[in-house]
Amino acid sequence: MKKFIFSLENVLRYKQETLGMLKNEMTQLQMKIRELEKTISGIKREYAELNHALALELKSGVISNSMAIYKRYFAELDRRAGSLELQKAAVRKTAAAKQAEIVHMKSDISGLEKLRDSQRRAYEAQGRKEQEQVLEEFVSHKRVAADCRMA
Repeated sequence: MKKFIFSLENVLRYKQETLGMLKNEMTQLQMKIRELEKTISGIKREYAELNHALALELKSGVISNSMAIYKRYFAELDRRAGSLELQKAAVRKTAAAKQAEIVHMKSDISGLEKLRDSQRRAYEAQGRKEQEQVLEEFVSHKRVAADCRMA
């Protein structure tokens, strides 16, 4: 019996490779999100520390010059944190789209694998039928030959 050949094997292999690339891209996006979150939390921590330092200076009587510097720096920290939050939202949106692509690709691959398995089962069933026919023909030829010798 000849070897089973799935006609869409190249398509299946291509989709599996594409899925691997999509997963790698998704991993990179998740790393970018974690990096942005880490940077944002660092800014928030710096903001809290400076706020505490300002509170201590206010108790000791801060100069208005120093207060203006704190105010500008707090505004800059807020601006940077807001910018990073926007970047994080954009990366999350990209990651959600990439996740949808991954789900779609997995669905395609699953369908192709089911088709391949179905075709393989049909191929193997056909092979068994052919073997049974050969065996039946062999047995019937033996009987005919045995009957001819007896006659």
